[in-house]
Amino acid sequence: MVDYSKKIRIGLIVIVVLAVIAIGIFAILAQNKPVAETNSDLESAVYEVIWNGTDYEHVGIADFAAYMQETKEPILIDFWAEWCSPCRLSAPVIEEMAKTYDGRARIVKINTDYAGPIAQAFGVNGIPHFSVVKDSTVVDELTGYSEELGSILGGKLDTVLAG
Repeated sequence: MVDYSKKIRIGLIVIVVLAVIAIGIFAILAQNKPVAETNSDLESAVYEVIWNGTDYEHVGIADFAAYMQETKEPILIDFWAEWCSPCRLSAPVIEEMAKTYDGRARIVKINTDYAGPIAQAFGVNGIPHFSVVKDSTVVDELTGYSEELGSILGGKLDTVLAG
């Protein structure tokens, strides 16, 4: 007769060891997730793109909720991350929109790696994600990149500006 109890004990030990290793790896990865912890961190993660007549400026926003309430113009928000290839393709389009809509709309970029709670509040499930906000309310949104991104987002902003 074959004694399987020893093999079962060894198998259980292997499973427990693998589970402990997996939990340890998960804990390490969770600790390394970047999050904005100070106002200066948040200002580099949440900023307005402004056309100054000759170049683009990135002006940090420390209190996004107050910014939303104080802003009378429509706001186009670009939720992005550095590792996201479509986000990098979108960046020049978004900067050009800051020039095109200078004085009529605000263009804001939010790095989801550092300002995750803001992205969650807007229901962002994928990036790049674009929200058009008027009077602190999302009136239109779009997820993803396409070659026609500038005209699509421009159409959304023009609709809000006309209304």
